[in-house]
Amino acid sequence: MARKDRQQPLTIFQMLPRTNCKLCGFSTCMAFAFGLISRDAKPEDCPDLLTDKFKDAFDELTKAFGTKGLVAESGLLIEKDKCVGCGDCVLVCKKAISTAVYRGMVVQREEKPQVLQVVDGKICVINWESCKRSEIPPDYCRVCEEKCKFEALELVK
Repeated sequence: MARKDRQQPLTIFQMLPRTNCKLCGFSTCMAFAFGLISRDAKPEDCPDLLTDKFKDAFDELTKAFGTKGLVAESGLLIEKDKCVGCGDCVLVCKKAISTAVYRGMVVQREEKPQVLQVVDGKICVINWESCKRSEIPPDYCRVCEEKCKFEALELVK
């Protein structure tokens, strides 16, 4: 789903049964909507969505929030069919993990192994532990996603 076309939680909520039955494991349907966005939930987790009454909503939500390509520990969704293997995300990520802003100045950090690599013409996560998002506390860096001209990368967590 293109970044500009991402569905908002309220739009997703309106597709849901809105019964707050808790059968999906979330306390409300709105919480389930956020769970879909973060890929902590799948459309099939909602029993009501599996009925004929909500078939269209289920199909649309499955298309938008399937887990295909999701690198679980990182929350990085990689759509390999969109990736052309240009490596721009690799370059900006490598620069991002090697620098930090300290008191308004850009400083060098310790050298870390790269997070992303182009393998067989497609992007892959090879060392998630080097990503700023895996640090404690996490730095919610999005440079790889922002640099991808082909919208093959999306950080969902």
